[in-house]
Amino acid sequence: MRELYLVIAYDTPDDRRRARLAKLLKGFGERRQYSVFEARLTREQWAHLKGKLEALVNKEEDVLAVYFLPPEAVGRTWRIGHEGLKRLEDPDFV
Repeated sequence: MRELYLVIAYDTPDDRRRARLAKLLKGFGERRQYSVFEARLTREQWAHLKGKLEALVNKEEDVLAVYFLPPEAVGRTWRIGHEGLKRLEDPDFV
C-alpha cells in the first residue's frame, strides 16, 4: 500500500479550535512548527483525518492547507534541527 506524504498548515483566530486542531494532527503526524505538521498516511487514514478536519475547521474564520508531496520529494527533503520523519533520507544533491 502506497503512503501519502502530507504537509498540513493551518491558521485560526480561535484558541480553542487551534488547540483541538493541534491535538487532532498530533495523532496523525509530527509537529514541525506551531501550526505545521508532517504526516505519512494511508489513504484510509487520510480519509478519516479529512472528515475530522472538515468537521472542525470554521470555513469562515480559518485557513487550512494540505500539501501532498510525491514520494521522491520526501526523499529529497533537507532539514536542520529537530528529528525528521522516520525513514527520511538525507539527499546528496545541490
